[in-house]
Amino acid sequence: MVADADGEQLRAAVARGGRLLVEFWAPWCGQCGAMAAVVERVAQTLPADVSVLKVSVEDATVAEEFEVGALPALQLFVDGLPAVSIAGFTRPPAVLERLRPHLA
Repeated sequence: MVADADGEQLRAAVARGGRLLVEFWAPWCGQCGAMAAVVERVAQTLPADVSVLKVSVEDATVAEEFEVGALPALQLFVDGLPAVSIAGFTRPPAVLERLRPHLA
């Protein structure tokens, strides 16, 4: 389902291509805990070829490199390129609606 990763693992996953959903979070972020539950739920409905990673932005270089300006944040990468960005707490139906064009 959702695997924990650090910045190096994230960079490698993006470089591999394919479809990758990334949840950016921080331990001090109050809404990140609620968003983690949303991501777990969404991950269960995604096609098998979509990988899902959870990455802490405690390492500021990760936040800067992936242009994470607000938490919680989700980014969908398709073939190494950002396709969808979602900032702030978002309910599962809205997340899936935003991802849907890239999941067919």
